Amino acid sequence: MASDPSGAKGSSPTQEAAELAQTAAQYLASGRRAVAELYAWSAVETDPRTGAAWKLLAQLALELKRPERAAAWRRRAVALQPGDAQAAALLRAAETQAPAPAPAGARYLLVREWSAGFWSDVDHALGMCLLAEITGRIPLVWWGAQSRFAPAGAGNAWEQFFAPVSDAVLRDLEALRLRVYPRKWQGRPLTAAIRQRWTGEGSRLVGLELLDRDEEIVVSDFHTGLKALLPWLPASHPLAGAALPDAYRSLARKYLRPRPDIVAEADRFAAAHFGNRPVLGVHVRGSDKVEEVGALEGVLAAYFKLLEERLAGRHEMRIFLLTDDTRVRAFYEQRYGARLIVTTCTRSSSNVGVHYLKHPDRARIGVEVMVDTLLAARCTEFIGLGYSNVSLYASYLKAWPPGSCVLLEANAHDVWNAFVLLMDAPPGAE
Repeated sequence: MASDPSGAKGSSPTQEAAELAQTAAQYLASGRRAVAELYAWSAVETDPRTGAAWKLLAQLALELKRPERAAAWRRRAVALQPGDAQAAALLRAAETQAPAPAPAGARYLLVREWSAGFWSDVDHALGMCLLAEITGRIPLVWWGAQSRFAPAGAGNAWEQFFAPVSDAVLRDLEALRLRVYPRKWQGRPLTAAIRQRWTGEGSRLVGLELLDRDEEIVVSDFHTGLKALLPWLPASHPLAGAALPDAYRSLARKYLRPRPDIVAEADRFAAAHFGNRPVLGVHVRGSDKVEEVGALEGVLAAYFKLLEERLAGRHEMRIFLLTDDTRVRAFYEQRYGARLIVTTCTRSSSNVGVHYLKHPDRARIGVEVMVDTLLAARCTEFIGLGYSNVSLYASYLKAWPPGSCVLLEANAHDVWNAFVLLMDAPPGAE
């Protein structure tokens, strides 16, 4: 790889951005559009004045039959590089390219399981629902047997947790014998096991690669977050120009409709334990996150200054702890005693994540994560981790008053899709 999207150490932002744009051009020339896009956006984020990156993004948009986006990005390139004849010529091409014709019949986007943690899988589904809006498709989420939260023989595990995202029915689609992309799904049931997610033909297909398909059914089994999709929204879309958290909140309200029995479980717990007292929600990830972020003691210590500031002089305030780690729960019980509120749920006592543990009822693990997250969104204040999907979704499920929701560390959703850069699949991946 020519350079890393994080940028060259010790160089100025302008030089760093130029190097990223150059790397993007190299990847685009080799046909790796998704990686080229990642480097181009990284260049723009490093220095928005990088005309070469805007020019490359516009070229991508032209290839993907998105003339509106191409024209907008090419105008930026021309403004930054007024003497660039190529940029000016491509701007004229963008302004004269006709949009892709509207399809004659219905088209669909089937979202298969991402096979990761619960809210990570939800994040993939939410991103693909937005892609369906961008491409004029009807979304349908199907979590099959490779979902880590699918009970044996359950059919569509998504419906163990949420209402369908549309009225489309998968068996009706299969009966129509429609054209399917990618080719690895042709001639196979759309509910079959996912193949070639990480390697081989049809692998690592992020949202960019699904923008210009004309097949009636597109199947997505590889994660793309909202950050990578929002720039592709047409100017007429209600979320065009929206901040990332606001886009998440809007789409969560639209597509994430929890089953009534799960909401009722959260209602009962809140009535029994929250009452009318102020509650400070605290989400602490242990288990497998310890391998990613270092010693657990360091993670725990980062909370205490914030906790003590919010608890000072507020003796009636209780702490609702969300954690996947028995060691974290024991630590908080020792420190806060009767002020602590926790649900009874499956937790890990090691650096192995809960969703990787053997469990007789995998759907129940998902329900427990959902209930904890719904309860976190009912707290008066919240402290969580920016690198955890549980914390991030707790922050999206409520319009928090200013200052009442704090996320430690960087927001994992506010990065470009680095999954496309991984040379190998993560442990346990299909």
